[in-house]
Amino acid sequence: MAFPHRWAAAISAISVVPIHFPGGQTMFVSFFPTSIREVVPRHAGSWLVKLMLLMTLMITVSGSTAAAAPASLDKTRQAQLEAQLTGELQRVVNAQRRIEGQGRDVAVSARFVRDNRQQLGLVIDLSETYVPRVFGAEMEDLEHELSTVCHQLLRDIVVVRNVEFRYGGKDVYHYFPEQLEEDKQARTVSAASAWPMAAATVVTASGHGIYYHYGFKDWRAQRDPSNGIVEDFLTPNYATELSLWLSRRSEAASHFPRSTSSDEHEPSSQPWSNVGARYHLRAMYPDRPEIWHSLPNASDNLRERNEDIRSRPLFANVIGANALFHMHTNAANDAAASGASAFFQTGRVKDQQLADNILCYMKELIQAKDSYKNYKVSSKASGGNYAENRLATMPSVIIEAGFHTNPSDAAALKDPVFRTAAMKGVEKGYRLTAEDKGCEPFKIDRIPDASGMQNTYIPVEVHYQGYPQFAVTAKVEVVSCPSGWICSGGELEYLDQEDTPLVYEVMCNGISWSPATFRFKTSLSDLDGVSPAAVEHNMTCLPPGIRSNSGTDERPSISVRPQKTL
Repeated sequence: MAFPHRWAAAISAISVVPIHFPGGQTMFVSFFPTSIREVVPRHAGSWLVKLMLLMTLMITVSGSTAAAAPASLDKTRQAQLEAQLTGELQRVVNAQRRIEGQGRDVAVSARFVRDNRQQLGLVIDLSETYVPRVFGAEMEDLEHELSTVCHQLLRDIVVVRNVEFRYGGKDVYHYFPEQLEEDKQARTVSAASAWPMAAATVVTASGHGIYYHYGFKDWRAQRDPSNGIVEDFLTPNYATELSLWLSRRSEAASHFPRSTSSDEHEPSSQPWSNVGARYHLRAMYPDRPEIWHSLPNASDNLRERNEDIRSRPLFANVIGANALFHMHTNAANDAAASGASAFFQTGRVKDQQLADNILCYMKELIQAKDSYKNYKVSSKASGGNYAENRLATMPSVIIEAGFHTNPSDAAALKDPVFRTAAMKGVEKGYRLTAEDKGCEPFKIDRIPDASGMQNTYIPVEVHYQGYPQFAVTAKVEVVSCPSGWICSGGELEYLDQEDTPLVYEVMCNGISWSPATFRFKTSLSDLDGVSPAAVEHNMTCLPPGIRSNSGTDERPSISVRPQKTL
């Protein structure tokens, strides 16, 4: 994306400077707040916006003037955790309700494994009696519950990149080979697609929505209410927010599988915006039943719910989307379970990279807000086998913004400030992945000490890491000021994209015949409020080599200028 380059710096300060008169008398003159605005066009290179720290030499007649990375596992700790996980999973499985085809008695075991990239994963092996008649939304929910238990238990201990389920030692594809074929077909198309993308078409899918249940013969939400939230009715707000930032910052066109209309959906007597994607896509594409009626031979009570889940990636495939985001909120029986997470289809490297970046920048943007500086965000995404991702022929990520079953998370999920920060993070993760950039949160790397002659501009370089959203504000504060000097800090804005380092200039006004060293603290804050830790640094003003233009009849001045980099 091209960034038109303009800069403006505003400086405000009260500066006290001396004017000396013959006979040793001194008058102190105050210069009150001024503001400077200048617009500088870009030519061959970039312009560096500078802040002149307001430092004025006072010459007196006499005297002086008043967040630990999870560790790896050794064999002993691994065995302990496997036993702990097995016990907890067995307890949860025993308490789970059974769906059609499942038996009552199910044994569980858990063990750690490494994939071909040496990433740590977890295999959960259940008895063959756990296999249902239909592998659809209900089975995904049961597996997700077990996966969540593991991720929550291991979150501060070790990163697990994938949870694989087996049944009597066999994977799910042994019992449902059609899933393997779906996965293979989607992988083949995905592998041939270009990535990263520039401007793109993106599908932002809000999770769930009401559907028709053939057993109860009624229309109902897919999720139960909890802490004042029904996930089906909250997720559209997140999809809309994400679409806004994708358009503004990634120049991506978003498409919604669910309707945004408030008109009545006559069969359910509910607003169209509450209805699942399947029904909206049926209305939009009546001649494309393979999108919204992909299970024509199904006869179970949840067949339209299962088709609703599948319709989202199938729609994205048909319109040739370049990325697919599924907006969800999470749930757990344990109300203490908390935090944001993301899921990709196991084994898809591009999807994993995208999901990891999304979490990285969700954490950066969410925790930049004072109210959410301790909000938990998973450090890495997890692989799984979900139809929303499995059927997609483009990178596809399920984003769980938080647990609506956790009172604190639920309050955040309802907060527009949190929603905006979270969705800005998703957009940033997508944009930087498209630019082939990884996870590198914004921070000040270093600020080298600087020195220069008095009455000359002294450049100060602020070297940063990461990808801040411009405009970036720099705040410079005085930590220590030598006796005989008056020092004041200031602020400035770098309005347009600037590569590291950001540079501002300091001028020491007046004459002192001894070197003077000042200590400053510089902090940065980007447009989204991401403010890395401030860094302290020194600047030394050296006495002039000659005495010209230093008579006491001249009044010291304050000035600022840009420095052009060729």
